[in-house]
Amino acid sequence: MSDSSLRPVRSLVMMLRSPRLRVAFADLIGPTPSASVDGESEFVRSGVAERADDGVRLSESFLDDALAALDAQLGALAVLQGPRISAVDLALDELDPAVAAVARRVVSAGEQVTEPALNERLSMFVTDAAFFRRHAVDTGVLERTADGAVYWLADRGK
Repeated sequence: MSDSSLRPVRSLVMMLRSPRLRVAFADLIGPTPSASVDGESEFVRSGVAERADDGVRLSESFLDDALAALDAQLGALAVLQGPRISAVDLALDELDPAVAAVARRVVSAGEQVTEPALNERLSMFVTDAAFFRRHAVDTGVLERTADGAVYWLADRGK
């Protein structure tokens, strides 16, 4: 699902910032189509509404498409929709928090993970799993056995 699939939802949210269009939207979602709605052209142009023989009504396809786009962005697999994180694209002050967030996302508290499994998990989120794995150890987010075969989240109580 592309980022553009959320464009109609964003348009609606932006329109609802206007008090005039909030009132118009309330008319639009009323129980019967309205012969004329203030802001009708903005709603129709954005795909929120459609013209019908008996007036203007909320577009059923808009609702279905908006829910599908939101589900894709917010659902369990939403993280797989976006680009993977590259350390070189992060500002220096963003690097440590990003590495920590990814490490905590892929390793559960109390879980021990082998290096190949950790690399596989990290690769779903980042372009350079080895860098993120090593940096997570260097910054104390992850700990590992002396031979580097097994990793786990560091005890935050230290």
